[in-house]
Amino acid sequence: MIIRGGDVFLQDNSFKRCDIRIADGKIVELAPSLEAMPGEEVVNAEGLDVLPGLVDIHSHGRVGEDFSNADIAGIEKMCRSYAECGITTVLATTMTNEPELYKNAMRTIGQYRKEEHPGAKVAGINMEGPFLGKDKKGAHDEQYLFPLSKELFDEWDALSDYSVRLLDLDPCLEGSLDFIRAYAGKKRISLAHTSCDYDLAAKAFLAGADHVTHLFNAMNTLYHRQPGLIGAVADYPAYAEIICDGIHIHPSVIRLMFAACGEKMVLISDSMQAAGLPDGNYELGGLAVTVTNKKATLADGTIAGSTTDMFEAMTNVIRFGVAKEKAVASATVIPAKSVGIENEAGVIAIGRAADLLLMTKDLQRVQVFLNGEAVGK
Repeated sequence: MIIRGGDVFLQDNSFKRCDIRIADGKIVELAPSLEAMPGEEVVNAEGLDVLPGLVDIHSHGRVGEDFSNADIAGIEKMCRSYAECGITTVLATTMTNEPELYKNAMRTIGQYRKEEHPGAKVAGINMEGPFLGKDKKGAHDEQYLFPLSKELFDEWDALSDYSVRLLDLDPCLEGSLDFIRAYAGKKRISLAHTSCDYDLAAKAFLAGADHVTHLFNAMNTLYHRQPGLIGAVADYPAYAEIICDGIHIHPSVIRLMFAACGEKMVLISDSMQAAGLPDGNYELGGLAVTVTNKKATLADGTIAGSTTDMFEAMTNVIRFGVAKEKAVASATVIPAKSVGIENEAGVIAIGRAADLLLMTKDLQRVQVFLNGEAVGK
């Protein structure tokens, strides 16, 4: 198959008019103009942008399912839905939960990854909880927040067939710097749900942490004499997730962060099971959630994840005034790099899987390809 005439987002983070040849599910040729071989299908992409499939490294679920309690069929249902939205790679994001349920989630996700399934690829696990701060717990169930434990983490990682790629923790917890040092280079460590100050954040980054979970949310605010974790992001080589549903963060702050350190911004959905479904009553991490006008909250008003998806988040950022190239990079190659899967996802290049998204100039999704196969056709 040839995808012809599109403006392709290439590895230099720019759009260039280019044809793409696909064979056996992979990109085999990129050129200004390609002639179709006998019997070769040609997809007309003139006037369209051609993007890598989107990469969501922080999503708890969608369409009524949750990675924390879904069975194999439930995960497949989610992954089919992700692909339909243009998300071709995800990290299955777990949530603070009762220990036996957490163990089961790890087993199930690990088993799913060993099998062939349709839909978005599960590139690993983002373990959000239970090693988080109670003072910034957000929508996490406090009774299941635990002290840092190498034994507990190693047990759960083993149950998942060592699928954990991203481990979230509060650096204020006792022993955090030693814990970070122990796993630095083996797992990506994200600072999360914390009231840590700038100095502690700096120590955590120097110890080997290189990621921040949903910037601005579940942490102290930025203050000019107490910059906290947000200020530390600007000074250290750490990636920072950012939820761009228009609810969690004001558009002006999103513009500010992209202007200040756009190369570190990782778009995420932080979606929960209500994503892709109408307003109503749902659950996240065993806690009751109400969704009204697409805003998910606990009974006390705490925001509980989002109901957005990565395509909507990316197009929101563009509409908020961020350059399209920056927004696309933050939805593709930057999240892939942030968890060490840039050789598998987030890039259009020869030899890579043909995971592609076709989009109109006015930001409408046209077609998704997963391993060179049109999704939904």
